[in-house]
Amino acid sequence: MLPICVQSVHVPDLAAAVRFHESALGYTVKARYGDCIVQLATGATTLVLQEIEPGTLPQEPRTILAYQTNDIHASMKAVTAAGGRLLQEQPEPCPVGLVMKFEDVSGVVHELLQFSEGRG
Repeated sequence: MLPICVQSVHVPDLAAAVRFHESALGYTVKARYGDCIVQLATGATTLVLQEIEPGTLPQEPRTILAYQTNDIHASMKAVTAAGGRLLQEQPEPCPVGLVMKFEDVSGVVHELLQFSEGRG
């Protein structure tokens, strides 16, 4: 099995994506690689935001990441305050707790995940 070492999010507007990840999810920029790639400091798996270059693949935003939260309702408020859009009215139960799907400012779909006590 090959371990996951990088999660890449392809976005149409890198500056807007960085602002969103800083404001809504609390990340900071760890490194920049040229004009179109930013690595975020996550404390765990490497997270890279990469701007979509015209004429390259993918041509649309792609990926789904689940962000762990201890307070899904507070995280939902942070997402909407930073310009994101919730895709459900309320968090839904899932096998490990609660999940809320949302769209970030780039139109990329992600999830907030709050583990039940004793999980995660």
